[in-house]
Amino acid sequence: MKETEKIRLSDYKEYPFEISSIFLNISIKNDYVEVVSIYDIKSKSNHDDSLILQGIDIEIKCIEINDKALEKDFYKLENNKLIIKIEEICSFKLKIISTINPYINTSLEGLYESNNMLVTQCEAEGFRRIIFHPDRPDVLSKYKVRIVADRKKFPVLLSNGNLLSEKRLIEDASKYESIWEDPFPKPSYLFAIVAGRLVCKNDFYITKSGRTVCLRIYVEPGDEGLTQHALNSLKKAMQWDEDVYGFEYDLDLYNIVAVRHFNMGAMENKGLNIFNSKLVLADSEIATDEELERVESVIAHEYFHNWTGNRITCRDWFQLSLKEGLTVFRDQSFTADLHSSIIKRIEDVSFLRSHQFLEDSGPTSHAVKPNEYISIDNFYTTTIYEKGAEVIRMLHTLLGHETFIKGVRHYAERFDGKAATTEDFIDSVFKGAIKNGYKPDFDISQFQLWYYQSGTPNVSINRSWEPTKGSLKLLIRQTHNKLSNKAMVIPIKFSFVSKNGPEKECLFVLDKEETTLEFEGLGNKNEKPVLSYFRDFSAPIRWETDLSTDELFYLVEKDTNLFARWDAIQSLFKLAILSRAAQMRKESLEENLIHLLERIISTASSNNPSFLATILTLPSISELELSQNTIDPLSVYNSYYSFSALVGKSLSSNLSNLFKTYSHGSILDWPNGVGERKLIDIIWKLLISSGNSEIRLKALQTVKGKSMTLCLSALNSLLPICCIERDEAMQYFYSRWNNNPIILDTWFRLEASLPRPDALQITEKLLDHPLFDPLAPNSIRSILGGFVKNTKAFHSLDGKGYQFIAEQILSVDRRNPITASRLVKVFSRWRNFTEPYSQNMLEAIKFLSNKDLSINTKEVVANILD
Repeated sequence: MKETEKIRLSDYKEYPFEISSIFLNISIKNDYVEVVSIYDIKSKSNHDDSLILQGIDIEIKCIEINDKALEKDFYKLENNKLIIKIEEICSFKLKIISTINPYINTSLEGLYESNNMLVTQCEAEGFRRIIFHPDRPDVLSKYKVRIVADRKKFPVLLSNGNLLSEKRLIEDASKYESIWEDPFPKPSYLFAIVAGRLVCKNDFYITKSGRTVCLRIYVEPGDEGLTQHALNSLKKAMQWDEDVYGFEYDLDLYNIVAVRHFNMGAMENKGLNIFNSKLVLADSEIATDEELERVESVIAHEYFHNWTGNRITCRDWFQLSLKEGLTVFRDQSFTADLHSSIIKRIEDVSFLRSHQFLEDSGPTSHAVKPNEYISIDNFYTTTIYEKGAEVIRMLHTLLGHETFIKGVRHYAERFDGKAATTEDFIDSVFKGAIKNGYKPDFDISQFQLWYYQSGTPNVSINRSWEPTKGSLKLLIRQTHNKLSNKAMVIPIKFSFVSKNGPEKECLFVLDKEETTLEFEGLGNKNEKPVLSYFRDFSAPIRWETDLSTDELFYLVEKDTNLFARWDAIQSLFKLAILSRAAQMRKESLEENLIHLLERIISTASSNNPSFLATILTLPSISELELSQNTIDPLSVYNSYYSFSALVGKSLSSNLSNLFKTYSHGSILDWPNGVGERKLIDIIWKLLISSGNSEIRLKALQTVKGKSMTLCLSALNSLLPICCIERDEAMQYFYSRWNNNPIILDTWFRLEASLPRPDALQITEKLLDHPLFDPLAPNSIRSILGGFVKNTKAFHSLDGKGYQFIAEQILSVDRRNPITASRLVKVFSRWRNFTEPYSQNMLEAIKFLSNKDLSINTKEVVANILD
C-alpha cells in the first residue's frame, strides 16, 4: 500500500472468493519458520480471473493449484500483494509453501519472539505477516493447524480451538507435533499460535448446560503462583455472561497465555487468548486494587468477545466499535455488578472526560465509525472503545435493561457465524425490542448519527421560572463543534431536587436542535426549582446550565443521585482551581468548599468510604486543561497543587481523624478494604501536599509493607514533594522489586515523573538502564509516559522536553510503529497551548514530519499538522 493511499468505507466491496477452510502446517526451525498453507477456495462469481492475497516479509517456495505447481508467469508479487491468475476455475485447492523469520520481527505483529517463545498478534492486519491471505475480517474460514517444533526448546505448542492430538515424531524423536482444530469459522485476525517453554495452571468450569470446560493459563516458569486471580476472574465472567445474556462458552478448552512483549492489553483469539503479562499476573502483594480490578475486567472483556466479536465479527475495520464498544459496555456492566455500580460509573466517566473528550477536542478526533483511514492500527482509540460503549449504554438507557438484553439476543441469533455492521446491530436490537413491545419515540436512523459524527456534542439548559404561577420552562439546545453535524438523539436523565420529599427521575429524549419543556404547579413558588441533569451521565456530552454556585453546593449535599453529587463538586473544584490558574482566585468559593468538605466528612456514612474518597478527589490535570481554551500547563499544575495544599492544611484535623478511623479496614484483602485504601490514598495526597511531615514518615513506612495498593499510594503522594522520605522510598522500592519486570515498569514510570531540575537527564539515563527492555511496549510507555506526566520537565520553556519525546518516538517507530504512533498523540492539542509551548510543540512535530516515518506514525503526524 502506498503511504498516501486511503481506505474508504464507501469503497467497500465483498471479497470475491470464499475460503471455507485452511490447513496450516507450521514447522519451527532454529532461524526461520516454514508454513505450508492449504486453502479450499470458491469463486463467488465468474468474473474474477485473479486471486489477490496480502503478504509482508514472506518468502515463497512453491505455489500449487489443485496439486499442480504454478510457473512464475502465473503469479506475481506487487506492493505486498500476491496476485495469482486463476483463469476460469470456480473452485480449487491452493497450496503455498513459504518461510518467515519471526526472530527478527520487532513490530510485535504477526509471528514474533518474546522471551524465547514464539507468539502471534494478528489483529488488525498481522496475519499477512504469517501467510498470504486476504486478511480482512469478512473472510471467515475453519482452521486446522499442525505445529512441529523441537521438544526441548518449545515443549508447549498451542493454537485455536480444541486439541486433537500431540505426539513425538517417529522420524525424529527430538521433535513433536501438536494438532488443533477450531470448529467455528473465524476471520484471520483471530488466528493464534504460541510455542515456548511455559508452565500451566489448570482449572475447570461447568456450563449451565452441564458441559465441562478445561481452563488453562500458561505463563513463564516461576509465575504460576500469580495466576489464581485471573482464573477466578474468568470463571466469574463465564457465569455472568450465562446469567445476564444467556451466552455459553462453545469449546472444550479455554487457554490464556501471558506474554511480556505485547502491543495490546490482550487479544481475544478464539480459544487462545494472548495477554500482556501485566494483565494476568496479579495478587495483592504485586498489584494494586485498581490493577486487580483491571485484570478481572480485561479477562472478562476478552472472554465476552467470544460472542460479541468472535461468533459475530466485523464486516470490515470501519465496524471496529461493533465488537469493541459493545464488549466494553459488557465488561463495565460486569464490574459494576460485582463491585460498586456508582463508583464504577464515576471512574468510567472520569476516564472518558480525561481521555476521550481530549481526543475529540483535537485534530485526531474521529467518528465512532470512521469513514476512512490509512492505518487501521491508529483507530484503536478511546473513541472506538469508550465512546462506543457510551453509545451502547444510551441504547440500554432508552430501551431499559430487559428489553436491551432481548435485543442483543436477537442480534446474536440473527448474525451468529457472520460478519456484521453497526447498522445490522442497531437494526437487530430495535427489532428485537419492538418484537417485545417497545415503541421508540424517536427516529432510529437518527440515533445512528452517534456512529457517524465526530466530536463531543454540547447541550445547554436554561430555566425560565414564573413564581406567581409555579411554572418552569427549560430551554434545551444542542450544538456541535462541526457545523455540518446534525441534531442527535440525546437521552437526558434529570430530576427536581427538593427539600420536601423524594425526587422523581425523568428521562427526556432530545432529538432536535432546540426544544422547550414546561412544568406547571410546582411546589414552593418562592424558590426557583433546582434540577440535576444527565444523572448517571446519561449521554457522552458536555453540558452547561444556569445553575449558580450556591445551587451546585445544594446539589452536592441534597441530591440523592451519587453521580450527580460527585459531578456537582467536580464543577466547583474546577471553578476554584482554574480561577487560581487565571490569577482570579475566588477566596470565598474556596472557603465555602472547605466548609462543605468539613460537613461531608462529619456526616459521611462509614459503610461507603469509596464514595467519600471520590468526593474528596480533585479533577485530573488533563481534565482541567480540557476546560481551558488556551492552556498554560505550569499555571494549571501550580494551581492544582496549591489548591490541594489549601484543602490538606484546612482539613488537617478532619483528615487525620479519618485516617485513624479507616486504617484498620485498609488491611483487609481485596476486594474488601478497597474503599478504605482509596480514602487513605486521597488523605495522604492532601496532607503531604500541605507539608505534613508526620504523614510523610507514615507513607515511607507503608512503602515497606505488604500491600502494593498502599505502597503505591504512598509513593504517588510523595511524588510531587522533594524530601528525604521520597528518595528513601524510591530506593527501597527499586531494591525490593528490581527482579520483577512488571513492577519495575512502575518504578521506571515513577522515576521519570519525579519533578526535579535534572528530570530530563535522569530520564535519558533510564533508557540506558541495564534492566530497561526497549522492545517491551510496557517499559517504553512507563518511561516516556512518566516523563510526559512530569509537567515541569515535559513542558520546559526551552522546548527540550518536547524535542526529547519526539526523538524517542522516532527511535521507537523504527522497531514498533504501533507504539510510536500512539505516543505521538501527546502533541495533538499543540494549538491550544500558550506561547512558547505551542511553538515549541510545533517544532517537535515538524521534526518528526521531516523524517522517514512508518505509515502508522506518519498518518497521526499529518493529522496533527492538518
